[in-house]
Amino acid sequence: MAGPKREDPVLTSEKLGEELTAVEERLAILHTTFEKYFVGVDRRPPDRERKELSDKIRRLRTSTTKNTALRFRIQTIFARLISYERLWDRTLREIEEGTYRRDVFKAKLRIGARKPEPPKEVPPEAVEPTIADASRPPPPARFSQPPPAPPAVSDENLRRLYHTYLRAREQCGESIAGLSFDSVASKIRSQVPTLLEKHKARSVEFKVVIKGGKAVLKAVPKS
Repeated sequence: MAGPKREDPVLTSEKLGEELTAVEERLAILHTTFEKYFVGVDRRPPDRERKELSDKIRRLRTSTTKNTALRFRIQTIFARLISYERLWDRTLREIEEGTYRRDVFKAKLRIGARKPEPPKEVPPEAVEPTIADASRPPPPARFSQPPPAPPAVSDENLRRLYHTYLRAREQCGESIAGLSFDSVASKIRSQVPTLLEKHKARSVEFKVVIKGGKAVLKAVPKS
């Protein structure tokens, strides 16, 4: 006797969008966890987490939705997973074969973590006036502080945006030659201060949209 017919997984657009956001965050965390293992911070690779998330993403590919944007997000996430898995497998193989130069990455990590200490300010009362200064009126106290730096776009969000942008250009038949991560990230970072000032916003979110058959990076100021 035949069993009950298995129905295709169907999710509402809102629910599917929430699941995709959660999956993107888990994938970013998983990639960071693998990097920590590769440089020796963690002792074991996150194999169980990888299998669970990989199965989850592949199940989402079978979800039925008529929303073009959601279908595009699913394909982008899956493409990112495949790219990460190739990198992880290659690095794991190099570690097993003893050809992975982990110490070099450790050194770079230590150097990158070193930040020069800011010069210490000496309070005016700690400086004894010289004879030449005795006849001069004391300088007015300065209580003003430099304006806070504008909020920066994190590397994690920039890489996510970069991969989405490349995938969108490919699907639109546009060339991705010369579009390195550094060039795209530098362009986005340079636009943030101008956009914040122009729109009097507290932060700026960037999205990939299809406009006129072309992939475009769209800035969305947040008040």
